[in-house]
Amino acid sequence: MVWERTKIIASLTGKGFELRDDRDHFVLVFAGVGLRRAIFTKLSRGSKYKVYGDKLLSDMSHQLKITRKQLDALIECPMQESDYTKVLKDQGLIANPSTAP
Repeated sequence: MVWERTKIIASLTGKGFELRDDRDHFVLVFAGVGLRRAIFTKLSRGSKYKVYGDKLLSDMSHQLKITRKQLDALIECPMQESDYTKVLKDQGLIANPSTAP
């Protein structure tokens, strides 16, 4: 499956990601509460990268700490922000309120 860059950006910004402009990239940063470290991915502004294929999407899923199948669900919308947050909590990437500093 391939995804258009505009679809990826629209979907992720609707699920708690902040869009930041970098010189050569769009940077999507997850702004979840209690994150132990930043979770982000970059999308190129280049005209060769209007559509993302398997290799780039696989890299993106790794950066976002989810499987490739979960990334498709996050983009397609069956996976909501709360579902993504749960996946990150289950991995220990989001602190529980009782363990947060």
